[in-house]
Amino acid sequence: MSGRSNGTAAPRHADVVIAGASFSGLAVARELGARALLIDPRPVGEGQTSACAAPVTVLEALGSRASIQQAHDELVLHMPGREVRWPLPEPYCTFDYRRCCLDAHAGARAPVLRGSVQDRRGKTVLTSRGEVRADILIDCTGWRAALAAPHGARTAGQPRGRRLRCLPFGLEAEVQVGFRPGLHFYFWPEIVRDGYAWVFPAGTTARVGLLSYSGRSRLGPALDRFLRRLDIPAGPRHGGFLRVDLHPPVVDGVFVVGDAGGQCLPLTGEGIRTAVWAGRACGRLVRGVLEGSIGLAEAAARYRALVHRQQRRYRVLFWSALAVLVLPPRALGPLAAWVGRTGPLRSFMRHYWGIFAEARRDPDQEVLAPLEAKDPHIAAQMPTPRGPAP
Repeated sequence: MSGRSNGTAAPRHADVVIAGASFSGLAVARELGARALLIDPRPVGEGQTSACAAPVTVLEALGSRASIQQAHDELVLHMPGREVRWPLPEPYCTFDYRRCCLDAHAGARAPVLRGSVQDRRGKTVLTSRGEVRADILIDCTGWRAALAAPHGARTAGQPRGRRLRCLPFGLEAEVQVGFRPGLHFYFWPEIVRDGYAWVFPAGTTARVGLLSYSGRSRLGPALDRFLRRLDIPAGPRHGGFLRVDLHPPVVDGVFVVGDAGGQCLPLTGEGIRTAVWAGRACGRLVRGVLEGSIGLAEAAARYRALVHRQQRRYRVLFWSALAVLVLPPRALGPLAAWVGRTGPLRSFMRHYWGIFAEARRDPDQEVLAPLEAKDPHIAAQMPTPRGPAP
């Protein structure tokens, strides 16, 4: 299958259907090219819900360094009565969402069907433009998981605090004002008692928002107070829920990637980095299936193994977020200052950056090589390989 399917009718068959054309879907598509069909109700590059900050290496992986607006080399944590700075082990950047998605799609060369995913029957996807049957299905539709959720997706047994939920909510305004460098996080309980606020400078603009760990969605008045306190003008707003509990990564034969798989990070809400690296890994495995080097069952087992190895790190971040909720606000500053010391910060960053680290490396062997030595539990479930890994 080739070309761009932006018309009204769905093609009858595709080798791979990728539902969702944001970061995870585009990362998968860049590995598969024209053999994949992207399905999304909006044009590529529209429908931003993210704060659009990620490591520079993520933008390079998506083929969109040109979308970078401003680079940052430190986190600035604003606590009651204290400001703490944490240097970043690699540069982060703010970037233009539309430009990034368009660049990533140009490199993918995958056709796009403009339509909404309504349901599926086996490997037939029911869309607003008709039915499409595919050999392989990949769900990148965000927290609602349009392909996977109706067929038994469940949370992965993460601990749940009394107020901390697995569906945080974020609201952000993009304002026409400059701001001092760094990615700024504000743990000010008088602004948001169950989460944090942020300011991410992006050249001549800044992204200013709030996140509620407990999933409160009526954050407009609190965002107004935050903007006034910083003497920042208002601007257009966007936002939404995000999932921070790792789901089973393959549900009823459907590969689940990014927010659809609960792959956003519990403490920070970061989801672009994990979506891109997990999408890259999933795409390489599926490409191996299309090329005949591995079987579909083995690809699914290997993707499960990759996600399974992240669970401990997710739990640590989950409990860290819970600590932010239950500790007295005045204790957060001294704690952040202690973590910011060289030894503790190095350990924290190694843990944090280690999430999906296997998938960011360039050689295919990092994902396709045998996983038995790394994960004996998953190895016991793996089928016999059909052929040598590339």
